[in-house]
Order: sequence, then structure tokens, then C-alpha cells
Amino acid sequence: MASRSRSCTDSEIRLDGLTEVETYKDKHLYADPGNHSSDHFKRRMSPLRFKMRSWLVQYTEEQSGRLNKWQIKYRSPWMDKYFAYTALMGSHMFYVVMVPMPRWIGYSDVCRDLVYILGYSIYFSGFLKDYWCLPRPKSPPLTRVTLSGYTTKEYGAPSSHTANATGVALLMLWYICGSHTLTIRWKILATIGTFFYYFTLTLGRIYCGMHGILDIVSGMSIGAACFAARWAVLSYSSLDSASMQEWGFWFPFASIGLGLFLLFKHVEPVDHCPCFEDSVAFVGVICGLETSDWLSWALWGSENYQVYYKWAEFGLLLTLRRIFIGVLLVILWKSVVGKRLVYAILNSIFIDDRSLYVHQHSEASAMKEVPLFSGRSRTELLGRFMIYAGVASVVVLACPITFQVLGV
Repeated sequence: MASRSRSCTDSEIRLDGLTEVETYKDKHLYADPGNHSSDHFKRRMSPLRFKMRSWLVQYTEEQSGRLNKWQIKYRSPWMDKYFAYTALMGSHMFYVVMVPMPRWIGYSDVCRDLVYILGYSIYFSGFLKDYWCLPRPKSPPLTRVTLSGYTTKEYGAPSSHTANATGVALLMLWYICGSHTLTIRWKILATIGTFFYYFTLTLGRIYCGMHGILDIVSGMSIGAACFAARWAVLSYSSLDSASMQEWGFWFPFASIGLGLFLLFKHVEPVDHCPCFEDSVAFVGVICGLETSDWLSWALWGSENYQVYYKWAEFGLLLTLRRIFIGVLLVILWKSVVGKRLVYAILNSIFIDDRSLYVHQHSEASAMKEVPLFSGRSRTELLGRFMIYAGVASVVVLACPITFQVLGV
């Protein structure tokens, strides 16, 4: 892998708990992926891929100045905090904690719909990020307001935050319009809340200097397409969740096989980009959910698909206790048990190749210029896939049993 260096270093200014990642004019061009010359990408892309990038990059070349004027006009300390913290609603850890909650309170269908829409929105937005290799708006002139420098090391278009927000907002509006229990007043309030959530996440990406108009529009398109696909499956297809137990023992193998195919055939970027890690996590969750649901049906019957819950019986205190226990089990698996167990199994089967690629992450954060992509660790891919598949298994299989044992 070729590595390059320059004389200046990035600066991080920490204000009231927020980190603004700024770069100096004489060296910002190559600190982030996507900013090298056309020849840099032409040598490493197929003709079709380079042609697509060359056509799209024209929409990113002049955006930074205009977006900077907009940012200066509306920026304030309060808005910095608001948009930086609300951006966490698009982080994968937020989804790990929040997405299982509907399942624990009797809305398993909502949980499944969210997993499919979020998972494929992340996968396809990450795929196109690595395929197009388009830059984010430049900093300077923009100031990037963020709680983590991780996302600043990704390519720009499409915006995964926007893709997720679009898919989720459309799903919520579909639920609201189709509800027979909500009154008109509650439907109006829920619709207002959905739009408030949506515009907070999408406009926040521009305010924080993280994305431009092309990033937002392409992200919206992916989110809308993923919602439309899920809506079509539920409305016009027999491939709904309740029929999967009838497909036989091949179903979990087909689900896992498809997931690993999507990951191992994922396009390789020109410069290092960490967004693939989120794709691995969400594809793992999808496969884990499908496999665990199928196993649940095979062992206990389809009625076990819905976790027993009634608000009148549980009340607020018992509901919060159930959610707390569920989140605790998920975090224990993801952060403690899962990592040790999964990598112990993989290391007994394969040679651990993570050390061959770990330099990409250290260089991407410490080097003055983003390193070239040099490959992906098979051990890391399989390990992350299994850990997040295990998250879904904990939610589907372990949590209902634990709730029953503890009486919550």
C-alpha cells in the first residue's frame, strides 16, 4: 500500500463537549477520501465506474463555498449542540439499542420492517459510497461539527443518515395513515413529529458540514427505494415473515449465504473508507433476525413470533424494566461475550489476518493523507457479521426467555 505525508497536521477544537474537525487550507485536500485528482481514480477504476464518478463529481466541486455561506448564516452554539447530538440518531449504536424495543413491547412487525429498511439503506448507501468515491464538502471553508471524527473519514454521497431517515419516516407515515386506532388529532401530532425527525437529520447533515445536496438527494432516493421494496413485499408478495417457517431447513442457510455474498462481493473503494463496517453490522443483523425467527417458529410455533405484552397489565414501571433488561443483554453480548466467543471460534478455524489490515484504521485517523485501500480482513468481516447476527439472536431468542423467567 502506498502511503504519503505532508508537513501540516489536522487540528481538533473541543468546545462544550463538541469536536469541530478543521483542516488548514494547505493540506485539507487529501486528508479526506475522494479529494485526489481525477487521474488518481482513473488508474484504479473501471472505465464505466470512472465515467459515472466524473459525471457526478461536477455537482460536488463548487458546493463548499455555497454551503459555507449557509452554515455561517445559521450557525450558533445552541444549534451546534442540537444537530451534533441529534446526529447520533443515525449511528449504528443508536439502532442497536432502539430498534429492538418495539419487539419487546408487542410490535415485532415494526421491528422487522425497521431492520430491513435500515439494513439495506446502509448497505446500498455504503456500496455507492465506495463505488463512486465522491468527496464530502471541503473543510475549510466549512466547519465540521461532530461528536466523532469517524464519519468524517467516509466518502460523501449518498448520505446514509438521509437514507435511513427517509426510509424510517416513510414507514412511520405509512403506519400512521393506515392506523385504525389513532384519532385524527394523534395522527396529526405523529405526522408532525415524523417530519420534525426527518428534517432534523437531513438538514443537520448540511448544517454540520458533513454532506452536500447531491449526498442528500441520493440518500433520499435510496431510503425511498428501500421503503418501496419493503412495502411491495408486505403488500403484494407471499414472502412475508409468517410464511418463512414453511420454506424448510434451507431458509437459514440461504439467508446467511445471501448476506455473506453481498459482503464478500461488496465493491472496493480507491481510498480507505470505514463505512463498510456498518454494512457488515446491518447485514449481520438481517441474517440473524431471519435465522432466529425461523428457529423460533421451528421450535415453538409461529405464535412465539409476537412477544407477549399488554400495556394495561405491564404499566410504565414494568415496561421500563423489560426494556432495561433487554438493552443490558444486547450490550453484554455485543461488547463482552460476543467478541470473545466469536473471535475465539474464528481463530481456532482460520489464521487471524486482522493485523494485516489494522494499519488502515490507524493511518486513516493519524496520517496527514488518507491511505489507499489495501484489502479487508476476512476474520474481521466474519467476526463482525457473527457478532451482530448474535445481537438479533439475543433479541429474538434470549430476551423472551429471560423476560419470562424474571417475570417482566
